[in-house]
Amino acid sequence: MEQIIVKKSFGINLVKVEALNSFNSIMFRFVLVALYIIAFSGSPTWAQQEPDQQINQLVSAEYNMAVLATNKGLFTAYQNYSDENSVFFTPAPIPASIYLKNRPQIPDIITWKPVYAKVAKSDEWGFTTGPVSWQSVGSKKKYGEYFCLWKRDRKGEWKIAYRAISEHGAPTAHVKAILESPEDNRYRKSRSKARLKQRQDIILSTDQLFSTILKADNQTAFKEFLTDEARIYIPGYTPVIGIDKIRSFLNKQDFHIESTGSEVDRAYSGELAYSQGEATIRQGDKIIECYYIRAWELQEDSMWKVTVDMYFEK
Repeated sequence: MEQIIVKKSFGINLVKVEALNSFNSIMFRFVLVALYIIAFSGSPTWAQQEPDQQINQLVSAEYNMAVLATNKGLFTAYQNYSDENSVFFTPAPIPASIYLKNRPQIPDIITWKPVYAKVAKSDEWGFTTGPVSWQSVGSKKKYGEYFCLWKRDRKGEWKIAYRAISEHGAPTAHVKAILESPEDNRYRKSRSKARLKQRQDIILSTDQLFSTILKADNQTAFKEFLTDEARIYIPGYTPVIGIDKIRSFLNKQDFHIESTGSEVDRAYSGELAYSQGEATIRQGDKIIECYYIRAWELQEDSMWKVTVDMYFEK
């Protein structure tokens, strides 16, 4: 896959200062410090990478966790890559600290790899998703798709924010990997907590609007709110990728989906977001109660659309 590298220089605007004398040199130092704080207030505290390196570091975190799970076990891997803010869907959302403290029954063998990933321009927020298989001794091997939202901690290390699995049968097709860096990492920085809250509310309102239209007409909702390359995960079915294939699949299977959002998150740079909640999938007389996770992406026309729509059974 070809990755776009866009170089960008970082730094504050230099202010030409004339006629400094020894008396005001100390004050000048304070001014420089103040300018630095103003310029970088609200920005990530680590050294931001070039766009091509941003996705590499995120995907490396996912691969490293998978290798650790293979060598040391899933419990150890989760311990190393979660923190006090991590949430696991098991299937209900539960803080990782509580989940791991209860010493859950986890698979003896588990493997996964990211085949679709995006990272925010701000380099502190991103997601990965892809196939996963697991097995416990004496049990049949199982398959599914995982979704993981990642955030950097204060030290700049990638940690799990949310992680979930949607189970399906054995995969029958190879899925091409799409691991996307942003085209550039320029973005408008916001220092206002009120403004950041407003941006969160936009995602919640958009998710609620999507849910409202879903209730009335699934085909219209998916047509208007999914990106062209979106992927959908329905329990028991392998991933369906691409808006036309998704609409055809939903129509053929006679699915009707309704959802209710409860929580959202958004990258600091603003172009990627996340929503979660509960959903009901009806197929004739069959009803599947689910949780859902959606990854949203801001489009060039300023519309928000879903790029990953995952449902997993309660």
